[in-house]
Amino acid sequence: MTSTPHPDGNARYTHCPKCGMALGLEVRGERERLVCRACRFVFLYNPNVGVAAILVEDGAVLLTRRGGSFRPGLWDLPGGFVEYDEDLRDALVREMREETGLDVELGRVFEVRSNFFPERHSVGVWFLARRVGGTLAAGDDAIEARFFPLDALPPDDEMAFETDRAVLAMFRTEGLDAS
Repeated sequence: MTSTPHPDGNARYTHCPKCGMALGLEVRGERERLVCRACRFVFLYNPNVGVAAILVEDGAVLLTRRGGSFRPGLWDLPGGFVEYDEDLRDALVREMREETGLDVELGRVFEVRSNFFPERHSVGVWFLARRVGGTLAAGDDAIEARFFPLDALPPDDEMAFETDRAVLAMFRTEGLDAS
């Protein structure tokens, strides 16, 4: 697999979070990193971690239509970001309850991929999931939640993320169930 160069995010930060002095670029560990010119603190600008669920019932997968400010009106697999003090699985159970009204039990990790956006780099973790309770109802930053037959998903231009499209294509190809 060939890696495509992506923005490293270093241009976003100019001052040290520890002492407030100027940051500069230095090669550390074979990569350019932000280093404080005064206290020598190495500022590691790491990706955010996101989680999403692949919940399939009767041959249909649950998708949510996004509200909010980032790609509103487009469909995605339900999920969200992991909070600083939160376990991956706990984060996805919480996000599913907030966005879909469903209580889920998570199965295995289905896929892990990087998402590169101009404003953010995230690492996504897609889990297989099954409903164990709740009533389907969009909430939080989802404005709609519904099941789509795996052979009748929204068109590519109505999906928010290329990675969700790729994960769903992989899921369909492998012919897996969500158990």
